[in-house]
Amino acid sequence: MQIEVLSTGAFRSALVQLAPGEKFVSESGAMYRASSNIDIDVTMRTRGKGGLLRAAKRLLGGESLFFSTYCANGNSPGEVGLAPTLPGEVREITLDGGGDWITAGGSYLGSGIDVEIDTQFQGLKGFFTGESIFFMVARGRGPLLVGAFGRMEEIVIDGTLTVDTSHLVAYEASLSYRVGKSSSSWTQSFLSGEGLAIHFEGRGRVLVQSHAANEFGRALGPLLPERSS
Repeated sequence: MQIEVLSTGAFRSALVQLAPGEKFVSESGAMYRASSNIDIDVTMRTRGKGGLLRAAKRLLGGESLFFSTYCANGNSPGEVGLAPTLPGEVREITLDGGGDWITAGGSYLGSGIDVEIDTQFQGLKGFFTGESIFFMVARGRGPLLVGAFGRMEEIVIDGTLTVDTSHLVAYEASLSYRVGKSSSSWTQSFLSGEGLAIHFEGRGRVLVQSHAANEFGRALGPLLPERSS
C-alpha cells in the first residue's frame, strides 16, 4: 500500500494505491474517484464488535454513521482518491502498535484495514469543550489519514500546551488533558472570544488546524441569502 498526499495548496487530498486484494477504510462519502477494479463495501464498523453501538457513538462524535471499505479485485492494483469535506491539509500518521492516536470530531479521513477505530467518551470534559463529547480512537498498526480545516501543524509536547478547542485535530494518547479557561480569568477568556481551551500535559504529539469550522460558519451565515419558504 502506498499513500500520496496530493497538492500543496488549500485543497489537499490523498491517493491510496492498493495491491491486488489489499483493503483500505475511509469515512463514508470521502471518496471522490476510484479505479474500475475497486469494490466498495459500506459497513458500520472497521474491526472488533459492537457495530451499531459504535456507529451511534460516532454520530455523537461528529463522524459519519458508516465506513467505506475499498478492495482492489483481480490481479491488478487499484487506487482510491479521498478528500475531507472542508478545504485544508491532509496528513498520514503511521501507527506502529505502540500507542493510540485520538482524533477530534470530523478529523478522521481513513485508515488501513488493521487499524481499529473506536470512540472515547470524554466525560464531563466533553460538555465544556464546545465540541463533541466523543473522540475517535485509532489503535493497531497501519496508516491513519486525518484532515484539517486550513493549515495543519504538528507540535511536540514535553510539558504543557494550550490548544483552542475548535482547533484540535488529533493527539497521541500518551498525553493527558483538562478543559479550562484560555486566559487568566473567565471574564477575559470570553471577552477575548477564545472561551474554553484544552490544556495538555505530558509527552507526545498534537496536530492543530489554523481555522475553526464553527467560527467560519458563524461568519458565513449572515452573508447567505434567506431561504425561501
